[in-house]
Amino acid sequence: MPDTTERREIDLHRRVCVVKPDVIDIRPARSAAIAPAIGFVLGVAFFIVVALYQGQMPFTLALVLMGGAILLVPFAGMGFVYSVYGANVVINKEKRTALWQQGLFGMGVGTEELVPFEKIEQIEIEEIGDSADEAGVRDFAEYEVRLLKKSGKKLQIGQVNVRGDMLDDGLRRARQAGEAVSRMVERPLKEIGIEERRRYRKREQTESPVA
Repeated sequence: MPDTTERREIDLHRRVCVVKPDVIDIRPARSAAIAPAIGFVLGVAFFIVVALYQGQMPFTLALVLMGGAILLVPFAGMGFVYSVYGANVVINKEKRTALWQQGLFGMGVGTEELVPFEKIEQIEIEEIGDSADEAGVRDFAEYEVRLLKKSGKKLQIGQVNVRGDMLDDGLRRARQAGEAVSRMVERPLKEIGIEERRRYRKREQTESPVA
C-alpha cells in the first residue's frame, strides 16, 4: 500500500499524475514546457534584434519580427507557466470536486467540467487500443483511466501508452493512478475487460500454430 501522506508522481501519456494528501493534479509532462520556452526565447530575441538593428534592416522585416514577438512572448509565456504550474484535471478532497480545465490555447483557462464527488459513480480502467504484428506480437497498448458519472457520462483522467514489451508496467501505472483517484473520491475502481482480454490473448498464443 503506497504512503498516502507524501507527494508522488505517476507518469502518464504526455501527462503526469501528481498525488498529494488532499489534491491530485493531472498536469502536462515536463517535456511540454520545451516548445513554449523556445517560443518565448524566440520572441524576446526578435525584440532585441529589432531594437539593435532597426535602422539597418528593411521596414517589412522589422514589422514581421515585431509582429512575431508580440504574438510569441505573451502566448508562449503563458503556455510555459501553464506547462510548469497548471493542470488539466484537479481533484480536490477538501472541496470534494473534480475539475477539468478547458486548456484554451494550452493555458488551462476556464472550467470545462466540474463534478462533485456525490455525482461520481466509479473510477474505471480500460484497455482502449492495441496493435500486433503478423506473428501476433503486440506492438503497443493503451490504458485509459476515467471517471464515470452517475449520469453515465465518462470523463478521461489520463492514458498510459506503452510498447508491447511493457504491458505490465503500463497497467501498473494505470492502476496506481486509478487507485489514487478512487481513494480520494471514495468510489470503487473497476477494470473493464482487462483480465478477459489477457486470458483471450494467452489462449490465442497457445492455440496459434508454431511457424
